[in-house]
Amino acid sequence: MSRRKSNRRGKENGPPGFTLLELLVVIAVISILAALLLPVLGKSKQKAWQTACSNNVRQLQLGWIMYASDYNDYLPHNSCGVGAGQTLENPGWVAGNMWLNSDAGQDVDITESTNTDLLVGNQYAPFGSIGGYVKNPAVYRCPADTSIVPIDGATFPRVRSVSMNNYMGAPELPDFRFFMKMQDIIAPGPSDAWVFMDEREDSINDGLFAVDAAARYAIIDYPASYHNGGSSISFADGHTEYHKWLEPTTNPPLIVDQHLPGGSKPTSPNDRDMAWLVERTTSRK
Repeated sequence: MSRRKSNRRGKENGPPGFTLLELLVVIAVISILAALLLPVLGKSKQKAWQTACSNNVRQLQLGWIMYASDYNDYLPHNSCGVGAGQTLENPGWVAGNMWLNSDAGQDVDITESTNTDLLVGNQYAPFGSIGGYVKNPAVYRCPADTSIVPIDGATFPRVRSVSMNNYMGAPELPDFRFFMKMQDIIAPGPSDAWVFMDEREDSINDGLFAVDAAARYAIIDYPASYHNGGSSISFADGHTEYHKWLEPTTNPPLIVDQHLPGGSKPTSPNDRDMAWLVERTTSRK
């Protein structure tokens, strides 16, 4: 009888638990490990986004090349303004504009920002769209672009973050080369002439990325810096590159829901970013 009671008491008492001090030590160790691991996980996420973005831009580039192959070497059209890519008079590789929340009260169709038909809809094929070659609308948007617009009391992500070199498929300044056919791309050549690039959420509107080739130097449209201060960029020969921007004028502070000022803004005679970009955009005739 006494043995059974003794055994029962042993089972009821059980092994000793953690003291408060031990629990605090465990929590401190977990906190330290989390602090060490979170930056690594954050970098891994950024790297994954960068890889996905590069793959997206590469698919657009391949669609661009396939379009030219089917249209007797003519490049997809590039145009600007409201209604771009939606008429024969204003054809474009993509239709629609990317508006911001602050534009919602103006006389614009803010639903263009969320309408994937403007990217891949068959009805825009007669107006130069490459949507028939790149049919997945997710390809047109960088996964790191978190911009949204309000529609009917709710918010929705915008569907495009990519724009095209304004000297590709559109006449520009007469003293500079513009490229209407593949065979025109000679200075810079296909491996150096850029075609697609992510544009900042507060800069992007139509599908045209404007570069002021005549200035030394100035900036019109702003490249995105979603990936550690850089962008994914495609080139006419089909390859893609990651390029990191260096100048503060290329990546000014973001003012949420407001577009950056339009027009050509002088930067600096030593602007490394615009020097790099202009050299790969066009050249003097």
